[in-house]
Amino acid sequence: MRKHNLRVERSSVMECEFETAAQGSLGVGSIRGLKSQLSAPVTAAAVVGSPLRIAFGWTLAGNLIYYGCQWGMLSVLAKLGNPAIVGQFALGVAIAAPVFMFTNLQLRGVQATDSRSDFAFSDYFTLRCMATCVGLATVLAIVSFSRYDHQTSLIVVLVALAKVVESLSDVILGLMQKNERLDQMATSLALKGAASILVFTGAFWRFRSLIAAVAAMGLSWLLVFLTYDLPVARRAGEPGTFLLNTNIPILRQLTLLSLPLGFVMSLMSLNTNIPRYILEHYKGPSEFGIYASLAYMGTAASLVINALGQSTSARLSRMFANQQFRGFKSLLRKFVLLGISIGIFGVPAAALFGRCVLSLVYRPEYALYLNVLVVMVATTSVLAIASFLGYGMTAARSFKAPLIVISGSTLATILLSFGLIPRFGLMGAAFALLSGAVVQAFGFTVGIMLELKSARVEAQMPYASENLKWKLRGVLCKR
Repeated sequence: MRKHNLRVERSSVMECEFETAAQGSLGVGSIRGLKSQLSAPVTAAAVVGSPLRIAFGWTLAGNLIYYGCQWGMLSVLAKLGNPAIVGQFALGVAIAAPVFMFTNLQLRGVQATDSRSDFAFSDYFTLRCMATCVGLATVLAIVSFSRYDHQTSLIVVLVALAKVVESLSDVILGLMQKNERLDQMATSLALKGAASILVFTGAFWRFRSLIAAVAAMGLSWLLVFLTYDLPVARRAGEPGTFLLNTNIPILRQLTLLSLPLGFVMSLMSLNTNIPRYILEHYKGPSEFGIYASLAYMGTAASLVINALGQSTSARLSRMFANQQFRGFKSLLRKFVLLGISIGIFGVPAAALFGRCVLSLVYRPEYALYLNVLVVMVATTSVLAIASFLGYGMTAARSFKAPLIVISGSTLATILLSFGLIPRFGLMGAAFALLSGAVVQAFGFTVGIMLELKSARVEAQMPYASENLKWKLRGVLCKR
């Protein structure tokens, strides 16, 4: 009954506000400001989700299969091809990834933490379609003005087309994540991962062509998107609703909200790829391919990080919205301790067993770079801490502060990459990335502390402010 009353109360307030806007008695900016203030006390609607252990299990399984298969494709190229071919594939990803990271606008995270359902799924899907077209056009422009050979350019374009499908699927995964249907999300990831590794390996083994392998991978993703992801999105929506929305003011509002996160995700991708660009420029595609292969060895830890973050982001958002700060801090504290433990156990394990693993998974020459692998494992630990705190910032709906943090981290990575890579090669690239990760973790720590402090101040406001909000509601309804 209480939940029903809250919904009726919110809808009546919104009707008063929209009527006032239609009459033109107040500007749109004033209405939006009042609306956000008046709706603030309304508790976010509860979503009955799976227990955290089950949710984490589904998410980990999906990510394990998906990213494990992507790492498997890199291993196939290393085994059946050579470091130069690995470098070509990694270069295609390194060029396309930052572009689509930006145009994705982190809509998946924004949607998953939209606990009040301020925007409909059609808003998110429409904006993602529009932004993805911009991303594809940007990659095509980069290729047309670059000096890469014909084969490399074609590989970059094919990777970009595969990213188009992945981006459209990603926003649907955000809907599943918001509804805490992580079983559906895991199924989608598992289908894409299994299909891609099979067709990628088959195409490269049969034709010894990276172009054929990447094209087969993109087609397999498209098949899963059309046969599984889209039907799930249609079933999750209300009957009679469309996946596309042409409400320009709503799309503009969502764009402005998520644009800072687009810059954040693009800078995060650049932060990872800038050492690769500089390494490829100074040392060539072979060392670049070895570096990319070593970097993928941290995938196992990334799987756990992403699984935990994705399975708890909606829950963290509700905790913060409902002012459950003790539970919010407790959950983040556990995640940070997990990130620290990755370094405590991972670095010695890499030093002891890394040489054998590199020889087994790739080739014996890769084992010569064991010291680079150890630094990368330490970087993974620091990035894990930064990622968990970043999920906390997103759950708190703080979308601008991370931009400052990531900008500082990227600047540190750029400066150290140019200073270290020409002289130290792969080890210089590894240390440049580690330094950027340290800046990122420190910045997010400060950001979370400031967000919690600000939220506590708002929660302790005197009851007089609540009376003022009710008076404002009455004024709006009278008008």
